[in-house]
Amino acid sequence: AKAKYETRKKSSQNSGEDFDAAGGANDAKEINNDLDTFKSQYTAPSEGRSPTESEQVLCQMVLPGDCSKDHVAFGGFVMKLMDNAAGCSAWRHCRANVVTVAISDMDFVSWVRLGDLCTIRSKVVYASSKSLEIEVVASVASAASNRDEDTVVAKGLFTFVSIGSDGKVLSVPKLRLESDEDMRNAYLGKRRYEAAKRARLEGSN
Repeated sequence: AKAKYETRKKSSQNSGEDFDAAGGANDAKEINNDLDTFKSQYTAPSEGRSPTESEQVLCQMVLPGDCSKDHVAFGGFVMKLMDNAAGCSAWRHCRANVVTVAISDMDFVSWVRLGDLCTIRSKVVYASSKSLEIEVVASVASAASNRDEDTVVAKGLFTFVSIGSDGKVLSVPKLRLESDEDMRNAYLGKRRYEAAKRARLEGSN
């Protein structure tokens, strides 16, 4: 278990998930250079869908049955909402049956409490030939808070594949990138995909 944890940690660090992550100025410069190369080599597909087309927003009031006796929402409740939103984004991109195959970089950063309005935002950020990576962010608005803006409570990356009527994995539509943010997200998603692929190959040896 420890070895798997260390492998996942190393893969996450090497993925370039965040420009401000550990690694210092040299790593940030390398990532920026690679991103520029990625942008220059990108050619928009003649067919495909953009991240905007798959973007979903789901809202859910936190009820007593969703919480522990301390009026704090169960982590599984939040994860289920996030998975539902990710599934909707995957379906909108593929327009076919989709299933969750992996959840990575799942972080809970704040509490979700009874009576909060929980909002889930999801969108496709990377598409390989057979899978989609979907970024999901959960936030809450609370009557007990004086803040006008929602507070982010959880973030995660969900991987989906599309399944045909014969049970086999289908190719997914290409991702059409329309903005600098789309480019950055797709580039980082590609790095994570390639890092995970290397980790699987190393684990099988």
